[in-house]
Amino acid sequence: MLTQRYQLEQSNNLVVVSIEVSPLDMTTMQEIIDDLMQRMRCDNAVYFVLDMHQVEFVGSACIGLLVQFMQEVEHVRGRIALAACRSNVSFLFKITKLDMVFQLYDDLEEAKLGIHGG
Repeated sequence: MLTQRYQLEQSNNLVVVSIEVSPLDMTTMQEIIDDLMQRMRCDNAVYFVLDMHQVEFVGSACIGLLVQFMQEVEHVRGRIALAACRSNVSFLFKITKLDMVFQLYDDLEEAKLGIHGG
C-alpha cells in the first residue's frame, strides 16, 4: 500500500511542501526535488517552503540532495525555507552551519511570509 509521503501546494511563484513521512528518506527527498524542479522549470516557481513539522530525522544523503537543489534555486535567484523543524532536525542544520544556507522558521505561516524578504 502506497501512502502519501508529501503534498505540494503552489501559489504564484511559491511552492509549499508538506512532508508527511519520517524519517525523511533519500527516495522521498529525490521525488520532492524532482517535483520542485519541474515546477521551477514549467511554473516559474522560485520560492520553496518545506514544512518539516512531521519529520523526526533527516539523513545526510537527504541534506546533500537539498544542498544540490539549493544551488539550482540560487541560479534563478530563488530561496528555500524550512518551517517548523523539530529541535533535533533544527540542531542538525545549526551544527553543520546549514542554517546559514537555508532560512529556518518556527512555523509555516512565518516561513511563507518571510521567504520573499529574507
